[in-house]
Amino acid sequence: MCRTVLNPRTPLYLEPHHLLQEETDQGDRALCHSALAAIASGCSTQGEIAECLGTPLTDASHCLALLRANGLLYGEPDAFRPNLVRLRIAEPLLAFEHAAVRPLRSALEQQDAVEVWRRARPVFDSAVAGTHFAQICRDWVLDFADRGVFGALPVSAAHGSLSDPEQRAGPDVEADVVVRGRADARPGPLLSVGLARRDEVMDLHHLEHVRRLTLLAARDEDVTRARPACYSGVGFTPALHAAEADGQVVLVDPARLYRGGRPDGDSEDARRRR
Repeated sequence: MCRTVLNPRTPLYLEPHHLLQEETDQGDRALCHSALAAIASGCSTQGEIAECLGTPLTDASHCLALLRANGLLYGEPDAFRPNLVRLRIAEPLLAFEHAAVRPLRSALEQQDAVEVWRRARPVFDSAVAGTHFAQICRDWVLDFADRGVFGALPVSAAHGSLSDPEQRAGPDVEADVVVRGRADARPGPLLSVGLARRDEVMDLHHLEHVRRLTLLAARDEDVTRARPACYSGVGFTPALHAAEADGQVVLVDPARLYRGGRPDGDSEDARRRR
């Protein structure tokens, strides 16, 4: 990392700048950088981004449309609010640049890269790597999960958010992996609600959070088929494994992400082939 991405003497150091320069006009470039920085910091809707930038919604919308047209952003409907489109940075290098590097770029040109990376690493872990891990989990649901994991064939896996009546002034409650099945011209049946934590050992309090999300979703739809799920990059406590053994939760760790749909890594499709 320090020898390449954070080294001002390497071509990769300026690649994010060149990438945006190729895809945007001079007049839009500064606003596009600011918009990407806002998204990297956690803003995901046009209104949130415009508010963060302190610019009219029409100006922000033009900038975001330009970035989407050039493939640098993509929009995804919220899993619980289909009319709410959340924006994500499509190019990982741009996400890394605007979340972790750009705020420290002047320091990189004057100080030791190892020290600067130490300061940038927590932001990278949460805003870049954590977000990417959640996307890997959603991809796993659609492309690799065993057919029986969620009780039906998943057709969508997305981020979702719900308001909590008990915390009216607080932020929305968020789910990283909301899985839906097939339906005609409407949101499909809710198959699973899950949290993804790249660098946390997950415990029963994570399961309680998922259950709370499921109860909130029950205000507007049938959740009887929804299976709680926890996705972790570093594992689960014995208590959560015991809950899995009782059928209370679906647990997905790196071994399961790579080897197949079932906890033991032996997928249903693999057994059928044998």
